[in-house]
Amino acid sequence: MIAAPGIGSGLDVSGIISKLMQMEQRPLTQLNNKETKQQAQLSAFGSLKSALSTFQDSVKALAKPELFNGYKATLADTTAATVSVSSSAAAGTHEIEVQSLAQAQKIKSEAFATTDTVVGSGSLMIEFGTYNGDGTFSANAAKTAKTITIDPAKSTLADIRNAINDANAGVTASIVNDGSGNRLVIASKDTGLANALKITANDADGNHTDNAGLSKLAFDASTGGTMNMTETVAAKNAVMVIDGITVEKASNTIKDALEGVTFNLLKANPGTSTTLTVEKDKSSVETAVKALVNTYNELEKTIGNVSRYDAASKKGLALTGDSTVRMVQNRVRAMLSGNQSAAGGISSLSELGISFQKDGTLKLDESKLSAALADPDKNLATFFSTQSGGADGFASRLEDLIDGMTRSDGLIKSRMDGINSTIKNIGKQREALEYRLEDVEKRLRIQFSALDTMLASMTQTSNYLQQQLANMPKIGK
Repeated sequence: MIAAPGIGSGLDVSGIISKLMQMEQRPLTQLNNKETKQQAQLSAFGSLKSALSTFQDSVKALAKPELFNGYKATLADTTAATVSVSSSAAAGTHEIEVQSLAQAQKIKSEAFATTDTVVGSGSLMIEFGTYNGDGTFSANAAKTAKTITIDPAKSTLADIRNAINDANAGVTASIVNDGSGNRLVIASKDTGLANALKITANDADGNHTDNAGLSKLAFDASTGGTMNMTETVAAKNAVMVIDGITVEKASNTIKDALEGVTFNLLKANPGTSTTLTVEKDKSSVETAVKALVNTYNELEKTIGNVSRYDAASKKGLALTGDSTVRMVQNRVRAMLSGNQSAAGGISSLSELGISFQKDGTLKLDESKLSAALADPDKNLATFFSTQSGGADGFASRLEDLIDGMTRSDGLIKSRMDGINSTIKNIGKQREALEYRLEDVEKRLRIQFSALDTMLASMTQTSNYLQQQLANMPKIGK
């Protein structure tokens, strides 16, 4: 047998087989083209589903009743305080005066030569409470006294600072060098009169009140108490006046003075008032409505990008003419443009400034929306959201419609499952066809190899006969 096809006969066997196989492979090319088209449709439906989900998110926002219950607060003097409000607030104006800010008490020790100076050992008991006008001390029932043991081996100024901080006793300790020496500064973590400090020393030297050893850190500002430390910052409550009513709190963050309003006091300005205005927060609703319009327009753009027909090139896109796409588009458009149940005194989106344009997108008239929000006869909360015990609002119904298209067993997922099934079948058909094409090529090679051998043999015989005939003697010579 001739090893290389065509060498013996001169035939282009490989070229002939290649041409024949190109014809045999036409069904495979058709399958590949069909799969490419299916993949393009699958990708297009993925884009459509994503755009629908984004649109659905904006619809969900309008379906929440709390969106329409929001308030905003504005303080004329923003340096006096910051203000935030909750849904329990009520619209109105109030005169606010910040007379004083809450402070945490701070006390300092005498000056020590170095931070390694030994102060003394024993224990310190830290209590919180109020120093009353009659000279007595009333313990803060909400806070438990804390006893801190000072070991003789760790009784330097730095050691005592560390021991106090490690005890988590509701105070912080630091060392300040004021030029004359190192002073231990102890500060209450919490502001307010009820968080003033009382420090009782149990000195290892046996004398708990003298200004020697650990007793140097004793502090009791009540009548007859030991004050071996000095107050640098007094404990103080925050005092503010709301509409002529004095409010006193331990913290600069005041949440329970005006219902639904939280004040964070920043600066005291006794004798000067500023105006607080609490009103419905229309901006959040306006933002949500704008998002509805914008995300719908993006959905409409996506539908065009996957399904429009280009008249100039006379070519369609992946989903041109697809019934599922038309169904999605028509159902959403019908709900957006249709008359509603007149909930909240609103019967259509056009009353809120939302209308369709010629190209199928939505347009928002912001001035008309603002007017609707200010109109007491139009209740956007009732129109859009589902109220307690009431019928489904427009946004809730629209959300249900979209959910039927995007959920795992919805319209689009079913269509995508069908496409995936087709792609899977194409894969099986291609695999079977490729096996068949391998057999066809093998058979052709065997047949043409046999033909090549036969032609080569015939050529050899022909050449031999010609040679023999040429060597025969001429007749008549």
